[in-house]
Amino acid sequence: MKNDVDQLVEWGVWANLDKKTDLELILLKGHLLLEFILDIRLEKSNILDYKEYSFYRKILNLKKIDFEDNEKKDYIIFSLQSINKIRNKLVHELHFDIGNGELEIWSTNVLEKFKGEKFTKYTFRTKIVHSFSILSKNILELN
Repeated sequence: MKNDVDQLVEWGVWANLDKKTDLELILLKGHLLLEFILDIRLEKSNILDYKEYSFYRKILNLKKIDFEDNEKKDYIIFSLQSINKIRNKLVHELHFDIGNGELEIWSTNVLEKFKGEKFTKYTFRTKIVHSFSILSKNILELN
């Protein structure tokens, strides 16, 4: 049953982002969805004061949790830190160019490292959308 729920969440993240065409909006909404998924993961690990944490601090708390697959956890943390840096550039740098390749590199790395469903044919945009959904599922699968 747990795997079914994780797959449903994966699809939900994908469906939430799939209709978006603006890469900046996909990045912002995807980041927000990842934060929601992080909240679920932290709560399942009995870290209950997470609501007061920044995205970065949530990542640091995830890092402290012991999971069976520490290699997977480490790459999830790396992926979360990377997308957070890109998101911070978007919201704090006036001349940030979303098409500079960073988001594409991030999504390619996520798709290569993690398993997940492919709901549509990959294009530049849908690869990014799928990366958010696949990363979400993999965060929830940590145990």
